[in-house]
Amino acid sequence: MHGELWLYLVGGVLLASLLLHEPLLFIVCLILLLTGIVSQLWDRYCLVGLSYRRQLGQTRAFFGEEVPFTLEIVNAKPLPLAWLEVEDTMPGTTLPVTPGHLGPSHMPGRRLLSILMSVRWYERVRRHYSVKAGARGYHPFGPATLRTGDVFGFSSKEVQFEKEDYLLVYPKIVSLEHLRLPPKDPFGDVPVQKQWLFEDPLRTVGVRDYTPTDSPRRIHWKATARSQELQVKLLEPTTTYRLLVLLNVSTSIHNWAWAGYDPELLEAAITVAASLANWGVEQGYQIGLSANARAYRSRAALRLPPSRDPRQLMHVLEALATIVPMATMGVDSLLELEGHDLAFGTTVGVVTATTDEALLRQLQRLRRGGHRPAVFLIGRAAAADFDGVPVHPIRVEDTL
Repeated sequence: MHGELWLYLVGGVLLASLLLHEPLLFIVCLILLLTGIVSQLWDRYCLVGLSYRRQLGQTRAFFGEEVPFTLEIVNAKPLPLAWLEVEDTMPGTTLPVTPGHLGPSHMPGRRLLSILMSVRWYERVRRHYSVKAGARGYHPFGPATLRTGDVFGFSSKEVQFEKEDYLLVYPKIVSLEHLRLPPKDPFGDVPVQKQWLFEDPLRTVGVRDYTPTDSPRRIHWKATARSQELQVKLLEPTTTYRLLVLLNVSTSIHNWAWAGYDPELLEAAITVAASLANWGVEQGYQIGLSANARAYRSRAALRLPPSRDPRQLMHVLEALATIVPMATMGVDSLLELEGHDLAFGTTVGVVTATTDEALLRQLQRLRRGGHRPAVFLIGRAAAADFDGVPVHPIRVEDTL
């Protein structure tokens, strides 16, 4: 409205200069009037036909990987843009962008990638960048703000593109030697009879008559009802070893959400958990993951039972990448819950930054149940074992 009043004022002076026969004033007013009209047209149509797109080269990346991405601006109209400022929100300093200048942002933990350019009529401009995956997590890119205006700088308009893109960065994986763990087997002595035949409770291959030495848990009630005699399940024998990585996200002895957490200890624990899972796959284990926390955008506790799925390691790494650093229960309670469903002979690796008597009791209970527990204690010195349970102290600097 102020711009239109200014145009009316200049038009009135222009008319007066004609009546008073003032050629110099007429020329000046004419230039100002044309400038104002052009500025108004530019201000009205500068955002018409303007589009913006961000395209990541991939949506998942391993720690330390370089991920390319492209920013594309299209000006689909005959009006050129003398200047265009782009501010796109980037994840933060943990994921550096090259080449480009990252400035501060009003959003916590985020940075702004700023670009200043000019775009001609019907022109498509692409800028190519790369981001280094320097921190695990589910990292958002966006929203973006585009700002432009008339060539004289009298006015400007902006538009925001709310679309966000996400990059999932898997946690860091290091070798057991780097963690100062026994590379052959970090869970203590291997049983002498390596090729023990276990029975898989999830795979029934038939039934047979009941004998007094059979456990009541193995009774097949449907077959018993059909034959009118007690029948028990015949389970498939297996030499497959199972490894359950159990992660405690709490970095203090008290599970108080308001007290916060130690980021270094938590990231070190997640790195150790990911490294153990990777080692288990290399050794032929069926791996699983359990944690006393939720994954991002999930309401259920994080739980992945050991599985034969060839993509199980990717599922485990994805869960660790998106874990929320807020404990939902104590690690001893989690261990007690998991102990009810563990197959006989399962190896359990407890990754934790804290220990107490309740955890020790649950570890001893697992040992008595025929399992093979071990503790990986982050950031603290520890004794050689907890009454026979191997305990491996791991320094935070060894996970970097």
